[in-house]
Amino acid sequence: MYYIDETNAKKHVYPTYGRQFDSYRWYKPVFTGALFAAIYMVLTLAGIMAVKIWAGAAAGDTTGTDTMNKMMEIISGGYDTMDMSDPLQSVLQLGSLAIAIPSLWLASLIVRDRPMSSYSSSRGGWSRRVFWRCMPVAFIINGLPIIINDVIIEKGYQNFTVKFTVLSFILLTILGPLQCIAEEYMFRGFVMQTFGSWFRIPVIAVILQALIFAAGHPYNRIGQIAIAISGAAFALSAWFGRGLEVSAALHIVNNMTIFYLQGFGMTTVSSDTSVSEMLIDLGIAVVYVAVIFWLSRKTRWFDKVRKDDAARVNAKLAEKKAKKAAKKAARAARKAGTTVFEAAGNAGSAADVVSERAENITEASPEMYYDTAAAGEVPEFDYTRRTESRSAEGGKHFKH
Repeated sequence: MYYIDETNAKKHVYPTYGRQFDSYRWYKPVFTGALFAAIYMVLTLAGIMAVKIWAGAAAGDTTGTDTMNKMMEIISGGYDTMDMSDPLQSVLQLGSLAIAIPSLWLASLIVRDRPMSSYSSSRGGWSRRVFWRCMPVAFIINGLPIIINDVIIEKGYQNFTVKFTVLSFILLTILGPLQCIAEEYMFRGFVMQTFGSWFRIPVIAVILQALIFAAGHPYNRIGQIAIAISGAAFALSAWFGRGLEVSAALHIVNNMTIFYLQGFGMTTVSSDTSVSEMLIDLGIAVVYVAVIFWLSRKTRWFDKVRKDDAARVNAKLAEKKAKKAAKKAARAARKAGTTVFEAAGNAGSAADVVSERAENITEASPEMYYDTAAAGEVPEFDYTRRTESRSAEGGKHFKH
């Protein structure tokens, strides 16, 4: 564990964090995105079929035709027909987006681009401490203004009605935050970090993901602008806070406040957004981003690194490369050693042959001489006589 300071801050910039991995290649996010889309579609279809069976059995629809028609109406109805007090709607509207979390995890695991935790933050994964610190900040800045506006100013308390069932309340409480976190992983995590790693300019990544985020919401033109502003606020807060915990807190507080108020009959959800509502969203976004930026400068909330994903992955890659190089060097050494030993063996064999031949010559000459003498043959030179005669003459005497 260590803390981020001016010496290593550049290594932990969240929008461009993907560049810190030695395994990074520009095309890997494309493969991850394509695989993510395929897995998401498969899981979504499987989920729809499971919900159809469950809802049909609960409603006594043996064929499932009426249930499927109702599900299609919910999906195509947009925000105007959204009602989180209906368990079926909670599962379809929220659960279908929550599936994105395991889909992205499986895609990143298969492609081996980088770990899922690197999408969570550039501080070493999801930090519960950072998340729960940001939740009250988001509630004060975002949740309270919504409650004051819808309940007090708009007098929504006059329409207070408990529309929730026990099941729908539990489903909303579980699936609502997961839906918000899933969108953060998709847009602020995968999309923003992909653009950030490609262009290496965080501002460009923030803008592009905000436009894509707005395009995925069926609002009117003013509503699209409001969603783009919210998407930019989520991205900037994740950038300054170095992780999705910061943006997810704002996202969860915003959505869950509206969903709960709707479930108690004090507000409605619509696809049409007014200019005043857009300006309120803009004010909330500016204040939240400003507070997060101030906290990033004045506190160490976002500086604690439990485990550096990039350093950990890079160390494993370096170790793997070192082992591969060592094996290659060992194979080369064994091959070179075999060549030397073969040459030495050949030289030894040649020396043995020469030595054997020399021994044969040394051993064969006396035998040939004695064999000839024994056969009665007179040799051409009598070495004994010549030696004695030369000695008698006073010549050199060689003692044999």
